[in-house]
Amino acid sequence: MHRDTDMCRAQFHDTPSHVFQNYHSQIRLSVKIKFLVGLAHKITEAIGTTNMPQVREQLGALAANAGMVEAMLSGMEASGSRRGEYYLPNRHLMYAAQVVTQDLYPRLINLIRDLAGGSLIMLPSSFRDWANPELAPILHRTQRSPNFNSEDKVKLLKAAWDAIGSEFGSRHTQYEMFYAGARFVTTGHSYRTFDWAAARGMVDHLLSTYDLEEVTKRAAE
Repeated sequence: MHRDTDMCRAQFHDTPSHVFQNYHSQIRLSVKIKFLVGLAHKITEAIGTTNMPQVREQLGALAANAGMVEAMLSGMEASGSRRGEYYLPNRHLMYAAQVVTQDLYPRLINLIRDLAGGSLIMLPSSFRDWANPELAPILHRTQRSPNFNSEDKVKLLKAAWDAIGSEFGSRHTQYEMFYAGARFVTTGHSYRTFDWAAARGMVDHLLSTYDLEEVTKRAAE
C-alpha cells in the first residue's frame, strides 16, 4: 500500500474490511443510544416530570429511535451473506444506518436537552462545594428531588451534562455526525450499494402491465 493510493482504497472497499469495521461502529452506536435514552428517563425522574403526557411522548420518541437503530443492526445481521468462510453483514443496510444516524444523533441530543431544561444549568460548580459549610446547606435545599436525594440528583445531572453538553459531550456529537465521513460520502456509499435494478424493476413491471392502446380500448367499451 506504500505510495499506492489505489491499493490503499482497495483494502477497504474491495474486501469486507470497510463493512466489518463500520458494522462494529453500529454495535457501539446502538449501545450508546440506549444509554442516552436511559439517561433521559432518569433525568425526568430527577426533576419530577416523567408522568407528564408530553414528556412521555418525548421519551417514547427516544425509545423508538433506540429501537430503530437496534433493528437496523439486526437487519444487517439477518440479511447478510457468506464470503468464503466469513459471514458478512448486509453492506447496504450498514451504509443506510450510517446515513440515518448522522442526522438522528444530534436530534436525539437536542431532545434530551429539551427534557432536561434548566436543570443542567442550576448545578454546583464543583464537588468541593459540598464540603463548604456555607454552600452545602444551600445545595441540600435547592437540589431537592421527589425521587433522589440532593447528592444523587447532582451526580446524575453532572453525568448528563458530561454526555450531552460538555466539551467531551459536544465532541461526541461532532464525532457521530462525521466519523464515517461527510454526508455526501455516506450517502455516496448508500447510492453505490443499493439494489437499484430491483427497485427500478418494480416500477418497470407496473408500467408494463398496461399501455395507451389498451387503455383507449377499455375506455371505448
